[in-house]
Amino acid sequence: MTDFSTIKKLFNISKPNGFANEEIQAVKNIFGNLPQVFVDYYSEFGKIQNLNHTQDSLIIPERFQYFKHDNYLIFYHENQRACVWGIHKDDLSKPNPPVYMSYDEKEWNLETETLTDFFTAMAFLQAGFALEYTAECFYEIDDEGLNFIVENYKNKGVSFKQWTEGINFYGNHDDEVIFVMSNNQIFYSSNIEKHFLELDEVLSKLGTEL
Repeated sequence: MTDFSTIKKLFNISKPNGFANEEIQAVKNIFGNLPQVFVDYYSEFGKIQNLNHTQDSLIIPERFQYFKHDNYLIFYHENQRACVWGIHKDDLSKPNPPVYMSYDEKEWNLETETLTDFFTAMAFLQAGFALEYTAECFYEIDDEGLNFIVENYKNKGVSFKQWTEGINFYGNHDDEVIFVMSNNQIFYSSNIEKHFLELDEVLSKLGTEL
């Protein structure tokens, strides 16, 4: 089983809530091979709404028929379908393949090196809006503010290369996230009030409310 401990700690997930084998088999019937990490994620987390559908959306088994593509298994989409994420058909036999993003389903660019990295990065992005305590607005920071975050908060180790031209994630606790977008806009949240207030006390003063 894939190690999803980072996601479990972030969302305080204590028990699986995923799709049954026969539901995942319906996806296999369309695409043939499925990466092991894909199967593990759908089996363990597939039905958790706040993890998978707060901002962008995991494609559920019965909806794969509406996302057919000759070369990619499309499994995640932006909330207004401005972009989609998928796995190339030649990589479906790999246990932990790379993930690509496309705005038009014609040109595809590498988003993350592995599927595990994608699911973890997307969990951090969803957490920004889904955790119990969230910032009231985005803040725009300058380079000095960015350097402060980089120097004082731990890099979460995953990122988006393509979506909004890049998003990095930071935070010193397992239950919190600060995400920094390529345009130096930040947002933050936590599942624990104390940790959120600590973030808010510092980060709300770093930049300008948007």
